[in-house]
This record gives sequence, structure tokens and C-alpha cells, in this order.
Amino acid sequence: MKIALLEASHWHVPLYLDPLEASGIEVVAVSDAEQAKGQAIAARFGSTLYSSSNDLLDREEVDFAFVFGRHSEMPALAEAVIARRIPFALEKPCGVSMSQVTELRKLTEEANVYCAVPFIFRMSDLLSALEGAEGRIPSDFNYMSFRFIVGPPDRYEAAGAGWALDPMFSGGGSTINVATHFIDLFRLLTGKEIARVSATMNSRTHRRAVEDYSLLTMQTEDGVTGLVETGYSFPSTPDEQREFSFTFSSDRMYAKSGPDRIEIRDRNSLAAGTRSLRLRLETDVYYPLFVKRVLAECRTDAKPIASLRDAEAMMQVMDAAYASARQGGAPQTLVPIG
Repeated sequence: MKIALLEASHWHVPLYLDPLEASGIEVVAVSDAEQAKGQAIAARFGSTLYSSSNDLLDREEVDFAFVFGRHSEMPALAEAVIARRIPFALEKPCGVSMSQVTELRKLTEEANVYCAVPFIFRMSDLLSALEGAEGRIPSDFNYMSFRFIVGPPDRYEAAGAGWALDPMFSGGGSTINVATHFIDLFRLLTGKEIARVSATMNSRTHRRAVEDYSLLTMQTEDGVTGLVETGYSFPSTPDEQREFSFTFSSDRMYAKSGPDRIEIRDRNSLAAGTRSLRLRLETDVYYPLFVKRVLAECRTDAKPIASLRDAEAMMQVMDAAYASARQGGAPQTLVPIG
């Protein structure tokens, strides 16, 4: 299977590489307009390096593409891949507005091209633990909350992706970059669309152009509430990169995070105490699983674990969150996507 990596200086790319060394996979080409990490990645795989993704696509025959790049440029990169009928995975958020992702979704459906989006919590230990607690994904949640605070913004500059700190190219800060996963997970776990959104944001920690703290609130039509708190304020070191915690409350259980674990209490059997299950809360481990999953799906014509329809719904919430923040946290009502 011949693979291309488009815009390989994105900070997530290193998490994709190990499974691409498997038998039967050949990374034949790498593009890197940023000219930061592409040369080393191409050397690792013995691939041809291009400074232009379009040149790569014009000159190479590939079976699958992993598409990265600046958020603002993702739609154009994806359109070029779709036009050539190449199955692909597109790094989230897939663009900087819902309208861009809607257009990509329509193009992939019209062309019947496979596209997967790395909403990695769909293959996480956390999802498995919640499903295992009741033999299925619970459907009776009352509320859930997530806190995911990552390292300071200068880590993007160190990774050769300083564009992430310019809202013209990134679309924003921790909300569009990190909250994406939890918006998607809230939709997945509730099985419901989001009806109302509000958000507050600030950049008080680092005083950059993008927000480094965000608190986003979501509600379904029947009142299930989700809170997503994100930021760029954790003082990261190699041994501890971020803070990640969560809480879930349903009619039958209450679950919360502990160190590398989930702790579950059943409301109907309190005498049993707290059940504790170990989890991998280091989320980087799920990207190699995503690579293996999407390549297998592509080979077997299976549906993607997360699609551009899911990204479109996530970006509707994202647009509303930024609109709310600009209006001092005013609630935004969402119109169902057709």
C-alpha cells in the first residue's frame, strides 16, 4: 500500500509514523511546505520529498494519503486529494469553519471517496471502560465534563508549527485545537445532537493572539450538559505533558478520573463501593491505533470510525463557541444539520 504524507511538519505527524513501517506499507512521498520536519521524515522512509503537496499529487501514484497542514489550508489540501479520488485521513479540525467542512463532506460523498478524521477517543480505553461498565455505551447521561490542559503555546513554535498561534491560520487556540475531541465524544456518548452552546475564553496566561483558556458548555435539546475546559497553561515536562480529568453522571452510575484510571460507583449498589479500572490517559498512544484502523477500513471498504459528517457537526459547535465568546458568553442556538 503506497502512502503519502501531506504537510509533514504538523506536530501530530510523529505519532503516525511507527505503524507506517509495517510490512506491506510503503511511504513513497512526503510534502512539507513549512520545511521543518519533512526532510527527516522522508529520510526515515526513503521517500521522495516535495515542497508542494500539489506537485506530490501530480507526480506520485498513491493508495492513501494522510493530510495535515495549517488549519486554514486543510480544505484546499483535502479538495486536491478528493479530486484525484485518493482515500485519505484528514487531521482535525479539517478547516477553520463549519462551511468549509460541509463543502468537503459534500465533495467526498459525491466522489465516493473514503475520508477518516482522528477523533481518537472513539478508540480509547475511556470509551471501552464506559461501554464495559454496563455492557454498552450508556445512553442515560445527565452531564459530563472534561478538563484537558496542555503545554504552553511556544511548544508549537518549537515543533515548527508557529502558525498555530496565528488565528488567521489556526482559527483559534485551545478550543479549536483541543476541544474538538470532547465535542465529538459528547455527541457520541449521548447519541444526540447539540442544541445550545456557550463559551468564555481568554489569553491571560501567555498574552498571545489565540486563547489559552476556554470553558465551553453544550446542551442537548432535552438538557444533557457537557462541559469542556481546555488551555495552553500546563507547565509541561517530558514526564508530565498535560492535565486530563473527566466526570460522567448517568441515571445508573457516577464515574470520575483518577491517576491512570476510571473510578465508577453504581447508584443501585452502593454497598459494592467504587470499581476502579486502569486506563491509558496518555492520549498519544491512540494515534498509531488510528493509523492501523483507517488503513484496514480502506482495504475492506468499511465506513470510517469518524467521518467528515462528524467533523461537520463538531465544527458547528466550534463556530458557535467562538461566536458566544465574542459576545461575552451569550448562548447560541444551533440549527439541525440537514
